[in-house]
Amino acid sequence: MTGKSPDSEAASPLAVVTAGVMRYTAVGLLAWTLLLGISLAWNISKQREITLELATNTALANFNKDVAYRLWASGHGGVYVEPTEKTPPSPWLAHLPDRDLIANDGRRLTLMNPAYMLREMMQDHGELYGIKGRIVGIVALNPANVADPWEAEGIRQFAAGRMDEIMEVSDIDGAPFLRLFKPFRMEASCQKCHGHLGFKDGEVRGGIGVSVPLAPYQAGEAEVVRTMSATHGTVWLTGVLAIGWIARRSHARLTANAMMTQALSDSERYYRAIVETSSDGFWMTDAKGRILEVNNAYARRSGYSGEQLRTMSISDLDAEETSEETSAHIAAVTRGDVARFETRHRTRTGEVWDVEVSTSYFPGGEGRLFVFLRDISERKQAERVLADSERRFREMAETIDQVFFIADQDYRRFHYISPAFSRLWGRDPANLIEDPTSWPAWIHPEDREPVMALVASSIGSGEYQAEFRVVHPDGSVVWLHAKSFEVNDPAGGSPYTLGFHTDISQAKMVEAELRDKNQALQRSNAELESFAYVASHDLREPLRNITSFSTLLSRRLAGKLNDEERDYIKIVTDAANRMDSLVRDLLEVSRVGQSGRAMVPVSLNELAESARDGLRSQMQAADAQIEIASPLPIVMGNDDELYRVLLNLLGNALKYHGPDPVRIVLDCDADGPEMWRFTVADNGIGLEAGKGYEERIFGLFQRLHQRDEYGGGTGIGLPVCRKIIERHGGRIWAESEGLGKGTRIVFTLPRLPD
Repeated sequence: MTGKSPDSEAASPLAVVTAGVMRYTAVGLLAWTLLLGISLAWNISKQREITLELATNTALANFNKDVAYRLWASGHGGVYVEPTEKTPPSPWLAHLPDRDLIANDGRRLTLMNPAYMLREMMQDHGELYGIKGRIVGIVALNPANVADPWEAEGIRQFAAGRMDEIMEVSDIDGAPFLRLFKPFRMEASCQKCHGHLGFKDGEVRGGIGVSVPLAPYQAGEAEVVRTMSATHGTVWLTGVLAIGWIARRSHARLTANAMMTQALSDSERYYRAIVETSSDGFWMTDAKGRILEVNNAYARRSGYSGEQLRTMSISDLDAEETSEETSAHIAAVTRGDVARFETRHRTRTGEVWDVEVSTSYFPGGEGRLFVFLRDISERKQAERVLADSERRFREMAETIDQVFFIADQDYRRFHYISPAFSRLWGRDPANLIEDPTSWPAWIHPEDREPVMALVASSIGSGEYQAEFRVVHPDGSVVWLHAKSFEVNDPAGGSPYTLGFHTDISQAKMVEAELRDKNQALQRSNAELESFAYVASHDLREPLRNITSFSTLLSRRLAGKLNDEERDYIKIVTDAANRMDSLVRDLLEVSRVGQSGRAMVPVSLNELAESARDGLRSQMQAADAQIEIASPLPIVMGNDDELYRVLLNLLGNALKYHGPDPVRIVLDCDADGPEMWRFTVADNGIGLEAGKGYEERIFGLFQRLHQRDEYGGGTGIGLPVCRKIIERHGGRIWAESEGLGKGTRIVFTLPRLPD
């Protein structure tokens, strides 16, 4: 197998068979047609010979008859007849004294010599039977006896002694005749009438001719030829049908053989292609284990060439068995005891690899083993890794504090339960394996029904999470967090469920404590906010009195106070105003989130426009421009609080500016799929780098400048902004590249849900 490739595809066996049958059929038909044609032509030729022979025989018979009559007449010296119109006295016998006689009864008689008599008989016979006779002479006294050219040539041939007769077929008056022409010679009996012509006895005097009409013979011949043709045609057609039947039978038989051959060839080619393209190795060996054929896959895996492998035996490659063990193994295979097994082979370089062997034994002839060899090294390695992993997993499952179990999807059978079950459920795992339906009774009565409903709904998917309590036999209660999921069976069986149970009793205790502390903190915060509101409200009342009376005192004593006294009153008034501002800001901080208003869709574009309008006077005083660079989105929020954020941020940007014209840009872009990112950028005084001011400015009452710089301030604005933004689910921070390089306040807000 290895290294062999077909040169080219041969013609289809069916086409070869068809072409061969057609060729032999054509040759047979041609030979049969030629044979019948030759036979017909030969028979027609023979029939024509017979026709001529019959006509010749008739001519000879008539010639012999005429000669016999002439001899008879010559022997009797002629005959005397009464002269008639038909038989007048012959003028060519006038030289004979006894030509004419008178009988005793007075009748006149005239002599008819043999020639005269024969001519008359020929004429009568021709009129009666169509066979014409003719007598011609070298010296023709009667013009009717003058020879035609053919007869004259015959007489010359007769006189020369070259032939005794001539014969030909020719047309007479448009009809075919067989003409026979023979010489007649001078005899003693002829001297009486013709002696005066000077011929000697035995010399050729002329010739006697017979013309037999061929039409009757040709008609018979034509009938015979038609019969022959019909017979030959019938025989030819019968032969053609026989040849066709034989060809059809032969074609069917040969086609069946060719199809069988083609099927065998295709099957061999298909199986060879399968073997050659298979990723598995293949051998064909004899009954002694000698390798006869091997495919490329095994040659590549073993490192040997196909030629090398075909000189080897199984024992040369098996890394586990001796030659005796291999022989015993082969014997078991030939008996049918073993069809599939695993072993290990050794490559040319000495590498040992795992092999799964599938065998089939064919006992025909000397016996052949067909062996398929699959490289299972990776599978074996995976099995070893899996076994090691299973061992380590079991060790881990045996030592962890969690319960780990493997069960059917419907929890009617538990395949494995880790030892931690005894501690967390207070029962031996064997009890659950023995009775898989017992575990629901061990769940706290308040949790049992919801847990069972959740488990029932998870059958089919295997996935659920739950927290519930388990009651131990001693009455103690343990909180468990249960989680399970479905795992497919690698072997193709039904999926099964893996589950974990974790003891969360401590976490539940901490959660309860934390919940109690949170509730206490919420109460404390509420009381603190209430106190802050009441305190700030009550504190502002005396501060307003101080401010009012200080202002009133300053007006009434305007002309009586010296400069130092006026400064004292101003200090008191300023201090009261600052205190009032702080109290007012504290009140604002306490009110954030206390409005009770629900979150609604808010147009930040409209809020930004309103905030810019509210800062119009400060913008004019600072020669400032506030640009809303892009349309701002609609978000879910509290419009009063978001307006306060925009007003505060834009106001700060106006407040902390340098000598240059103020430029403030409010912009927005996407911050991932769920958030908007807003930026308020200015060209103001900026933040000193490396001091942590970006975070410090969001602390309560944190100021980076003296109270009388940049219009003062309490350090409340940015903390309020952070509190509002975080309440809306966003973040806020500051960015600056240094002093004099401006500041960017950035905050994010969630997008509206689809």
